[in-house]
Amino acid sequence: MPEEKHAKDYCAAEIMAAFLSKDLKDGELGLIGTFSQIPWTACRLAQARHAPSLWFCIGTAGAVNSNFDKLLWYVGDYRIQIGAESRISTDTIIDMQGNPRFADFGFYGGFQIDKYGNLNMAYVGDQKKPRFRGPGTVGTMATAWLNRVYIFTHFHTPRLLVEKVDFVSGPGFLDGPKGREKAGSPSRSEGPRYVVTPIAVFDFDEETKIMRLKSVHPGHTVEEVKQRTGFTPVIPAKVPETEPPTVEELAFMRKFDPDGIMPRLTQ
Repeated sequence: MPEEKHAKDYCAAEIMAAFLSKDLKDGELGLIGTFSQIPWTACRLAQARHAPSLWFCIGTAGAVNSNFDKLLWYVGDYRIQIGAESRISTDTIIDMQGNPRFADFGFYGGFQIDKYGNLNMAYVGDQKKPRFRGPGTVGTMATAWLNRVYIFTHFHTPRLLVEKVDFVSGPGFLDGPKGREKAGSPSRSEGPRYVVTPIAVFDFDEETKIMRLKSVHPGHTVEEVKQRTGFTPVIPAKVPETEPPTVEELAFMRKFDPDGIMPRLTQ
C-alpha cells in the first residue's frame, strides 16, 4: 500500500481532529458535548478511515451515530438526529455516563484547565462573588469515572491553561499522583489522556501527573507553547511535530464541512 501524503493547507482544528481520530478504536462508544465540532469531525473521520464500528453519542441533540451529512455550528441542532441509529434524552445520557458498558470515552473542555487536567466550567474568582460565571458542572463531572477522557481547546492562552483551576467541575488527576484513586474514581478510569490545543498536544507525566508536551503542531515552537501556557509543563528533551492530516483525511473533513466552520473555531 503506497504511503499517504500529508496535506499542507490544513487549519488548526483539522490537525486537532485528525490527531484525535487516530486514537479512537473500533467498537467503542464515545460522548460529545455542546460546542464540539472538532470531536464530531474526529469521530466521523475515524469511522471512515479505520473504525467503521465506532459509536458516538452527541449529547445535546441526543443522537447516537448521527449520519447527518455536514458539520453544523450548534451540536444541539436537532437536524443531527436525521439518520441517527438512536435518539435518547439528555438526562438519560447524563445518567448513563457512569456506566462503563455504555461509554468508553468522552471529549471535554473548560474555560480553565490546570496542569493536572482538572476542568473548570463553574466560575472564576471568589465563589460568593465570582468575576465570571459559567454553565456549571453538568456533563463535565463524568471525567471522574469515564474510562478515557480527551480534553480539547479552541484557544491556547495563560488564562485558559492555568496553574490551578478556581473550581473543579471536571476532575483530571486532582492534586497529582493517586489523586483520582483517593477521591473514589474507579480503577478502570484512566483520567485525561490528551490535551489537544490549536498549537500543541499534551499527555501526562507518569510519575507527577503534570501535563507533558507530547508534540507541537507544524509552524509553532516549544518556546511559544511555554510562553502561552500559564504553568510549567513537563518538556521532554526532544519534542516532535504533530503529524498533519493526510491528503485523504483532509479531503474527507472538507467534504464534511462545506460551510468552512472548522477554520473559524480556533485562535
